[in-house]
Amino acid sequence: MGSKISGTGSAMPSRVITNDYFLAHSFYTKEGEKNEKSTAAIVQKLEEISGIKERRFIREDEYSAEILFEASLNAIKDAAIDKNEIDAVIVAHNAGNMLPNKEAVFHTVPNLAAVLKNNLEITNHQCHAYDILFGCPGWLQGVIQANRLIESGEAKHVLVAGLEVASRLLDPHDVDSLLMADGCGVTIISKNKTKEKGILSHAMFSHTQEDLHNITLGSSLKKDAPGHCFFKMNGQRVYKYATTWLPQVISKALDQVEMRPDDVDYFFFHQANAKMLRAIASNLMDLYNITDDAYVHKIPSSIGFLGNTSVATIPTLFDLVSKGKMDGFTLEEGQTYVFASVGAGMHCNAVVYKS
Repeated sequence: MGSKISGTGSAMPSRVITNDYFLAHSFYTKEGEKNEKSTAAIVQKLEEISGIKERRFIREDEYSAEILFEASLNAIKDAAIDKNEIDAVIVAHNAGNMLPNKEAVFHTVPNLAAVLKNNLEITNHQCHAYDILFGCPGWLQGVIQANRLIESGEAKHVLVAGLEVASRLLDPHDVDSLLMADGCGVTIISKNKTKEKGILSHAMFSHTQEDLHNITLGSSLKKDAPGHCFFKMNGQRVYKYATTWLPQVISKALDQVEMRPDDVDYFFFHQANAKMLRAIASNLMDLYNITDDAYVHKIPSSIGFLGNTSVATIPTLFDLVSKGKMDGFTLEEGQTYVFASVGAGMHCNAVVYKS
């Protein structure tokens, strides 16, 4: 018994935030000093590096759970199943259910999976609902867990959601805040009649040593600014970790099924920034002594118009491609995909999938 993706759904917040939104901000250095460069120059430079031109934020009067509910309804409809056929609900996130009209105020009790199950009105009490805190790779880790539930015979259908509402955690004085955005992607993982298709293999690393605090929540870079729950990142260390270890965890997953990057039709990478995507792909090809640029057309990217939605990036991107909303990328029977993500912890993981 194997498992496959039987349905996908996503929800895009209604507020479109262009880079001009940040021109009124004053930025500070990691040392707490006012950045000497002009705000316009800082914003322009980050756009060049990250490739991000716009992103989405939820409205001030919204809960996180609202886009989670919308994306889940879309995925259930796409899978053409009854909601009470779902045996488990897994929600990966980083900051619980954000409350409306408040900054950095979130609820983790009850957990978001329970909130979602309640909102969906799933009455099957044997459908267990739990959350995953695994940083950006959380959705993919949920997929791995769903696959194990199905392989063990404990489930036939599992809903796996990746939810991010970063907009309430952004330090207006930190240039890294321009990277983050809100979104939600949901996937239904279902029992498959064969192991020759669907999820073929997976691999994961958790280092959690000197890299433990590469991504954290902390105080504003402006020392007298109120609040102690802002998104903080050591960009250089995150970049080094991601470009070093993500290619290796992908290689481990490919090796398990005796495949190479040449055998992969599309790579669905975590959408952190455009420069990192290119470096990860290049370093992966180096592991296999592939020197051409053939991998470029194999990597769909939503970073330019959605930003980094953390745990929601891959399921959202995959849904867009599945629904034919990404020019140049078409999913067909018999294709092979690699899903791979990296993030706070630090953790990284990869799944090899055949459609």
